Amino acid sequence: MPLRRPRPVYDRWRDATGTPIPQQCRVEQIAVSKQHGALPSRLHQQGQVVRRGHARLYVRFERDDQLVSLRPHLVRVLTTSGGC
Repeated sequence: MPLRRPRPVYDRWRDATGTPIPQQCRVEQIAVSKQHGALPSRLHQQGQVVRRGHARLYVRFERDDQLVSLRPHLVRVLTTSGGC
C-alpha cells in the first residue's frame, strides 16, 4: 500500500499567485467576479487591505476611496522595496 502524503495546509489569506496577504498590504484586483465583489470597473485598480473578514479581504481602492470586500484569489499583492 503506498504512503499517503499529507495535504498542504490551506491558507485562505493568499493571493492569486500564492503570495501571503498581510493586513495593510497593497493589492491590485486582477480578476472579475461580480458575485465576489470584484467588479469590472475596478479591474487593475490598486488599493490597501484594511482588514480581513472570515473569508474576504476589505480593500480601500484609491480612485473611489470605497471599502470593498473581495475574495483573496481575485487580487495580487503589490510588493515594494520595503515589503508590503
